[in-house]
Amino acid sequence: MPYLHKQNGCVIYVRPHKGIFKLSLFGGEMLHRSITLTIIFVMIIFIACQRPNPDTNGLSDQDIASIHSFFKSHDENALSADWAADALLYTEDAIRFPPGGDPIQGRKAIQLGLEAIDTVLSFTPEIMEIDGCGDIAYALVKYSFSAILVGSTEPVISSGISLMILRKQPNNSWKFFRVMWN
Repeated sequence: MPYLHKQNGCVIYVRPHKGIFKLSLFGGEMLHRSITLTIIFVMIIFIACQRPNPDTNGLSDQDIASIHSFFKSHDENALSADWAADALLYTEDAIRFPPGGDPIQGRKAIQLGLEAIDTVLSFTPEIMEIDGCGDIAYALVKYSFSAILVGSTEPVISSGISLMILRKQPNNSWKFFRVMWN
């Protein structure tokens, strides 16, 4: 069982360890310095391990407003089936990951894929979450969509959740970088 022994202004902490006694000597200035360093170390660890406030994110208010404006343009393009304008909202190296299909890579290929949609009957997006840090952001968007494909008369109906990763451009605009949906 450990115990403290005081002698000449020093405190000796004695504790048994594997059949022998270990001594720890603390006292005077040494004790004060040890406590101070321990407190500083604990404070550094506490500050370093702080989680960010969940009510804030790594994007500025201006970035979030810009992303909302970006999505408004995307929604208008989709509703008017203006696929050339919509393709410009993607980076040159963007990739779309359609459910059950092969990835579509590059702005030109994305535009060709979008042009398979002749008429958009309805498109209802609901942004559920926007977050990010620096020049990368993501948006979770709940959507429902109905359209008529080129060469068809029957509507295609889709609804689900999209995960869209956006990259900030040198002119501070945002573009789709990766897009996937279910």
